[in-house]
Order: sequence, then structure tokens, then C-alpha cells
Amino acid sequence: MSNPYQHPSLSMRVTPEQRERAEHWLQEAYAEGRISEEEFDHRIGQVISSESRSELNQAFYGLVHVPTSSRALGVHPAYQPMVRPEAKDQVGRGIAGLAHLSPFCLGLIGPGAVYALSNPGSYARREAAKAFNFQLIALITVVVTVIIGAMTGADIVGFIVGLMALSWFALTIVGGVKAFQGKDWRNPIKSVVKLEVLREK
Repeated sequence: MSNPYQHPSLSMRVTPEQRERAEHWLQEAYAEGRISEEEFDHRIGQVISSESRSELNQAFYGLVHVPTSSRALGVHPAYQPMVRPEAKDQVGRGIAGLAHLSPFCLGLIGPGAVYALSNPGSYARREAAKAFNFQLIALITVVVTVIIGAMTGADIVGFIVGLMALSWFALTIVGGVKAFQGKDWRNPIKSVVKLEVLREK
């Protein structure tokens, strides 16, 4: 028996994001052996050719159980976001903040690992790049200062290194706090030293 009521949203046009999620869902189903190659080709063709949400739903007919409540709201679990945008944003800020603070335990490895594992263009990756570049600048500066101090024997070098360590600590904390807040904060050291090993954009 056909459903006498169709939610108005089912006649809405499919967005690129919904189509991409639907394709990804089918690719995972095929990789896990839940559908054959022939069925995958047929269903992916339906996804590509679908123009409305109702047509897109047909690509999952008999494959995905859609609760009655979801049908009434015109939504489909196969191409709905798994994580709400606001929750995803919070996760990104959290990872970005940890990238800035990770040098306290992991040195350059911390922000470098976050950069490598984050999606290109994401907030977490940009902040990880900022953290890595700052930590590299700080490390090089300290090493050069210590070498100069050892060569010259100047007593003031110890004081300078201590001041640099205090500044490093403060700027690392500030970077982490700003990242947790989701702000695009620029470290003042980067205004003086333009070194950028990892791309920050």
C-alpha cells in the first residue's frame, strides 16, 4: 500500500552534499560486502541521476530501514549528516586547541601529527600548521641563542633564554585558548619571523 502522505521536503532538489553522502554510504556497503557489484552500479546510477529527495531515497529501497518517524519528516539516514554541524565545529575547535597545547608533551610531533591527520582546509589543520610553525621558530631561536652563548660566554644569554622560555609558554597557552574558542588568532612572533614550513591556509 502506498503512503497517502508525502512530506513536502521529498520534492526538494538533492544537494551536492546529500548526493556525496549517499555515494559514500553505498561505497561502504559495497566494500563491506552488503551489496554486489551489479547492485552497487545500479544504485549508484540512481543516486547520480536523482533530482529530488524522493528519487534519491529509491536508491536505498530494501537496503536501509527507515523508521516511521523519519519517513514522516522526509529524512533518510543514508544521506543525513552523521554529526550535527555545530557538534562537528566543536570537535574541530577541540582538536585545534589540542594541537597548540600538545608541544608541552610531544614537542613538534603533536601539531605535526594533527596536521597530517586533519582534512585539508579544515580549521584543525590550519591551527595545527600555525602551532607547528611557531614551535619550530621557537626551537630554532633557542638553539641559535644557546650556541651563540656557548661561543661568546656572555652571561646575559641565560637571562635571554629564560625570557624566551616564558614567552614561549605564554604564547603556546594563548594559541590553544584562541583555538578552543574558534578564533583565527595570529601569533605576534609570525609578524616578525615569516617562516612557514606547513601551509597555514
